[in-house]
Amino acid sequence: MKRFYQIWLIALAVKTVLAIWLPLSNDEAYYWVWGHHPQWSYFDHPPFVGWLFWFGKWIDFYGGAARLPGVWLAHATLLIWEKILAPFLDDKKRQIWLVFVLLSPFFGVGSLIITPDVPLVFFWSLSIWLFLKLLNETDTKKQVGLYCALGASLGLGFCSKYLIVLFVPAAIAYLAFSGNWRKVKPALVPLTIFFGLLFCFPVLYWNSQNDWVSFRFQLDHGLKSEEINSLWPLEYIGGQLLILFPTVAWFALRRREPREARFLHYFGWFPLAFFLYTSFKAHVEANWPIMAHPSILALAILNARDLKWVKATMAIWMTALIIVISEVAFQWLPLDPKILKTSEFTRFDLFLPELQKENVYLGSYQMAAALSYKTHRQIYKLGGMNRRDFYDFLPSSYPNSDTFFVGCEITHPLPAWVTEKGYEIVSTKRLSDEFHFVEVKRRAQGSDR
Repeated sequence: MKRFYQIWLIALAVKTVLAIWLPLSNDEAYYWVWGHHPQWSYFDHPPFVGWLFWFGKWIDFYGGAARLPGVWLAHATLLIWEKILAPFLDDKKRQIWLVFVLLSPFFGVGSLIITPDVPLVFFWSLSIWLFLKLLNETDTKKQVGLYCALGASLGLGFCSKYLIVLFVPAAIAYLAFSGNWRKVKPALVPLTIFFGLLFCFPVLYWNSQNDWVSFRFQLDHGLKSEEINSLWPLEYIGGQLLILFPTVAWFALRRREPREARFLHYFGWFPLAFFLYTSFKAHVEANWPIMAHPSILALAILNARDLKWVKATMAIWMTALIIVISEVAFQWLPLDPKILKTSEFTRFDLFLPELQKENVYLGSYQMAAALSYKTHRQIYKLGGMNRRDFYDFLPSSYPNSDTFFVGCEITHPLPAWVTEKGYEIVSTKRLSDEFHFVEVKRRAQGSDR
């Protein structure tokens, strides 16, 4: 066990250094902005990731240190899984599992990118551990505490990402098919429900004050699309196989694990199956079923009889990790920067000279957030432009001056309210083939233009 914690601490130190060195991605910068505008909840997502960046803002003058609270929370998730898997892995296999997970895409370098997935996976994992403990606890007082704690964990998970709701059907399926439903204390279940509602109060309160708009947005965003693409399911399956790696999926399906570890199938394959179903209705992002991956990775290790494939998979992941980090540092790959995710760190830098002007707005939340973080001053998206997001709920996103400027993509028109309120574009400065910078003025009274 000592060796396990040594590896865990070394990895924590390495992650901390890399997190400070690595610039914030555009999505992270968006959540960084949330940390500077604390609210009960937000339109796009629940508030927990914003709370993490609120804690991080006190140290964000050290490079990317604003993300450190999230990095540490993500790393703590591994300790929860060590407790979950302790009955099934000896010390040597536990160390192998830890290194294996640390090199995996989502929980290796991916855990340095702080999004709502980080607290979601933490509370999903914590809920699994509490759920298993309450099934095996016989002391009445401890049972009461565990049922309350499970509700609190699920409630905070709901404050992280709404996808925590998938925990409930996965748990019910496990109880039904394993026969462990007999261990549930029906009289204590209301405690779980009560504490779940109590700890997700911020989300419920914000939505009740905003016509439940966040719930409706997420349902529309994830479960239906105006146009159906028959390739979406194939893209989803291919993406998951690429992230998990085919060898991991193969061994996770072998079903050689101890009977007591069968719960991993329910908390792993159920979310993956759910998103396969939704992929027939809407596009599924590769990270959406991330909560399933710890269970699948654990199953792969439990079912492995020969660790050669584990070492081979780790070698491939390590190679990919070195390529990604070196590309961020040196931009050496002979590819068009636009097709690489790493290009987003500098994509909007061409607007920086224009930010010296007063009353400057930007055309998307990514632009506004990225440049707010780089300049460490708040620059707002123009309200009503592009898709609806957090900025559209801020009065500061709507100018009241006679003149303002907008930096945006050439193909994106200004919102209709600009004309309706008597504004017109008076000059346009082309910055690239993709972006331009426009000056907008209020028409003089009596003008018929």
